[in-house]
Amino acid sequence: MSVTALDNEDRQSHKSPFLRTGEEYRQGLRDNRRVIYQGEEIRDVTTHPLFKRSVDRWAGIFDAQFDPATVDVTTYFDEKLGDRASTAWLVPESKAHLAQRRHLLEYSSDQTFGVYGRMPDYGPTLAMGFLSGMHLIEEAEPDAPAKIKEFIDFGRENNLLSTDLIADAQSDRSRSPGENPGRLRCVKETEEGIVVYGTKPVASSASMGDWGGIATLLSPDMDPDTVMWAYVKMGSPGITFVAREQVTSASDTAEDHPINHLGEEIDALIVFDNVLIPWEHVFSFRNKSTLAYYLEVCVLPHWAILARMARRARYFAAAAKMVTEILGTDKIPPVRAQVAEIYAYSTALESFILAAEDKGEHTPHGIFLPDRTNITAGRLYAITQLPVIMQHLRELCGQGLVSRFTKADLEREDVGAWIDEFMPGHNITGRGKNRLMNFIWDLTCSAHAARVTLFENVNSTPPPIVRQQVYQSYDTSEAEKLIRDATELDQYRTTVAEAAE
Repeated sequence: MSVTALDNEDRQSHKSPFLRTGEEYRQGLRDNRRVIYQGEEIRDVTTHPLFKRSVDRWAGIFDAQFDPATVDVTTYFDEKLGDRASTAWLVPESKAHLAQRRHLLEYSSDQTFGVYGRMPDYGPTLAMGFLSGMHLIEEAEPDAPAKIKEFIDFGRENNLLSTDLIADAQSDRSRSPGENPGRLRCVKETEEGIVVYGTKPVASSASMGDWGGIATLLSPDMDPDTVMWAYVKMGSPGITFVAREQVTSASDTAEDHPINHLGEEIDALIVFDNVLIPWEHVFSFRNKSTLAYYLEVCVLPHWAILARMARRARYFAAAAKMVTEILGTDKIPPVRAQVAEIYAYSTALESFILAAEDKGEHTPHGIFLPDRTNITAGRLYAITQLPVIMQHLRELCGQGLVSRFTKADLEREDVGAWIDEFMPGHNITGRGKNRLMNFIWDLTCSAHAARVTLFENVNSTPPPIVRQQVYQSYDTSEAEKLIRDATELDQYRTTVAEAAE
């Protein structure tokens, strides 16, 4: 697959039919989808205060596909289509393709400083994950590979924004997963497709997406009617989104809240009330063997999650350097040691990503997947160390985080003058120092920061499960053989029967 770019003159005079502008994306959301927030039914998510800022962020990424400064990051030239398409739908067939997707991910993360866990380029990774695992199910479901390839083509040709819907609703954990009353399940089979009823929780930004990928994974002993891989249009009749409580304010300003004013990722509980999913969008159904394929199918989504966290770690590192410089503490050894811990965290996450890409391999369907062991170990390190890194940054700020002032305060002639007179930083005014503290507050202390940290901890499985995945995926065989040979350990082996005697 070629990633050749058009020259600048062609790029500026030509609009690919496979790309959408931000306004075209907004128009696609005006499809009478049913969204409820705090008891109110929202008819247009593009204008409602809860959703508008997030929609605007994403619309900006669609518009970036036409900006000469970002076109080679957000799009690529697709030889099959004969035109440019979104890099979000670039199927990685090589290490270079993974790197190109990562550059888009870094760009999209920069638009919100990494606090949106499900940017537009993330969703297609689940579809590509399905394709990467098709060899595991195609003997039992021979039509599956063609169906998922058709959907990926459909997503690319229409520049769709998709999301993934994998988790199951939290309920009584003393009961088996199959007894979960919220479990999405088929209640009727027709010539057109399957009719599903139930829920999917924590559907990150699905209310502002075009399509959602459904997967039943990691849950043993399920009723076959609940086991499915499929895609569903988010505006389908019978779907209702119940949005969670907002943790940022539409009145946040760039000066008082440099991150929070950008909005937040609004996830929701999706209720499927007898929703028809056409057969062409059902890739696997009632195949219980797929319940064991979570790690295989989710390598690309997990790679994207870790790459975003690695990008976010760079913001922590830069903020640490900047705040110690403006406080004049950057020459103090204990301070430098704390900053070094943040630098090491950032470097480690980047190393996990680069190592995973370097050790990647092709699947039978031609997908180039990063190394799963490095991705899994990296995710474990990223989420377990995140609270530690955030606390380091808080400590580096000292009293600055608890003594911040608003734009309204600083615009008063007397207060602004006092802050500059009494609270200056090193080579910076008190008002300038206050603005950096506002940024770090949003990054580490605000309600939004707390929500993002909670999300990272449970995003695609919490640490206890990730630890098990690391244990299962790590290969010690080569090193074990060297140790056995060096110690001649094999000659001392006993059987169970001999040991019992």
